[in-house]
Amino acid sequence: MAKRLTVTCLVILLVSFILVVAVPAGKAETPPAKVYVDPLKVEDVALVPNTKFNVSVRIDDIPASPGLAGVQFRLTWDPNLLNCTRIQEILFHSVTPEDSWSNIWSIQLKYNNTGGYADYAQTWQDIATGIADGYAPISGNQIVANLTFNVRAVGKCALHFDPSNTLLGDPQVPSHPIPQQLADGFFSNLPPPPAPKAALLYVDPAKIVDPNLTPSHNFTININIINASDLAGLEFKLGFNASALHANSVASGGFIPNSVTPATQIDNTAGFIRFNVSLSTPLSGDGNVTVVQFHVEADNVRNSTLHLYDVKLINSTGQTLPFSTVDGSFSNARMILGDLNGDGIVNLKDAMSAANAFGSSTGDPNWNPDADLDGNGKINIIDLILLATNFGRTA
Repeated sequence: MAKRLTVTCLVILLVSFILVVAVPAGKAETPPAKVYVDPLKVEDVALVPNTKFNVSVRIDDIPASPGLAGVQFRLTWDPNLLNCTRIQEILFHSVTPEDSWSNIWSIQLKYNNTGGYADYAQTWQDIATGIADGYAPISGNQIVANLTFNVRAVGKCALHFDPSNTLLGDPQVPSHPIPQQLADGFFSNLPPPPAPKAALLYVDPAKIVDPNLTPSHNFTININIINASDLAGLEFKLGFNASALHANSVASGGFIPNSVTPATQIDNTAGFIRFNVSLSTPLSGDGNVTVVQFHVEADNVRNSTLHLYDVKLINSTGQTLPFSTVDGSFSNARMILGDLNGDGIVNLKDAMSAANAFGSSTGDPNWNPDADLDGNGKINIIDLILLATNFGRTA
């Protein structure tokens, strides 16, 4: 029994050895040849109707073995947008000596502007002669054909290879085309989309002036955003005068989903709060980002700026988004309405500051929160009348 088992094992080992030796290792697959439109993208607003542009059809990485014996392609486009005015054969006339051009078999070289396509099919009538004379088969990187298009309208479309009508002929096994990778082209003469507006992060209300906010009183401000686009991360600090105010709390506003927990920090010694949030689903639009409650610590402190700094806005690809900020201010000083610079008198200096900000609102370049005397976020004739009413008064 033991002897029979030993013989069986030897037979199995011998058969396995014969199979390993007799069966050759699999041939490494040749990477596909690349058939593509060059340039891949034609994007130019200057290509208005009745102007022309050129593209080429190219093949790269044609394997030396088996080489290429014939090419067929159909390139399609939107006939309402483009018309083909010329298709020029390049490949076979460039690899074949001129005295052998009679051997080139041009099966198709035409375009149809009603259907919006161009057909190309070329090989040699006698491939064996081409091989014997050294110009067949084709390998390497080659230009197949050049096409000229006339623009009919404004728009965009693909220059698309029909895969069922795009083939690379194998001279050794014609029934098995050479593997290929197709890359369509693209045309557009549309103007580029406008650049997105920069986001604005601002304090709301921009100005808190209330002499009744004496020590031990609380008040609340919002940090809002407008023009957010693909916002995946937001961080900022809000500075304040720690001798005048202390921050009680920092919480997310309605713009931030309830499922997202921000990282917050309050430092009432240095006088700042920090807010940081990451969003797995990016946000766009306008809304309230943060709600901050302050406790008043001191009286008669004018222009305690509520300053936004160390701001970072990140999109879903990790890029920094453009933004601007508008600070706020707090005052509980008992002062004369219209004394914009706080020098104790309402005079021409204050009137000029108000006039420079006239017509502005929160976020405008010439916005001046001190000139918003009625606190409605706009500087208009009402604010100037309020200043004029107190013109010349002193503290």
